[in-house]
Amino acid sequence: MIKAATLALFMSLQSSGSVLDDPQEEARAQKLMREIRCVACENEPISQSASDIAEDMRDRVRVLIEEGKSDAEIRSWFVDRYGEFVLFRPDAEGVSGMLLWGLPFAILIAGAAVLIARRSTASQSEIDRVAPDHEYEIED
Repeated sequence: MIKAATLALFMSLQSSGSVLDDPQEEARAQKLMREIRCVACENEPISQSASDIAEDMRDRVRVLIEEGKSDAEIRSWFVDRYGEFVLFRPDAEGVSGMLLWGLPFAILIAGAAVLIARRSTASQSEIDRVAPDHEYEIED
């Protein structure tokens, strides 16, 4: 726990000028910053991004924590502002959430069903050699 708080403090000193006074709150802020995507860098968390907007987003996380907001309220604030894309782990609510989390499994199951169906039809379509009903005589 102490190592995590020290690491969080060190990372926050590098990334932003403001640090929360409470080490537990700073660790919580760092955890949230790893879950929120930088809107400029797209596939980088705001904790690692060097862009100006990521710095503003890190400051906003700290301000919201100081205001006493919960993690869910902070995530909701960012989703309201930037859309569901800003979260690395979006919620599984609604049609888009169900598609996001369920579609990969559905594709996997459909692919397995196709493979099984192909194997069963391939084994049925093999032609067995049949001996002729009568023999042919070869004349010399």
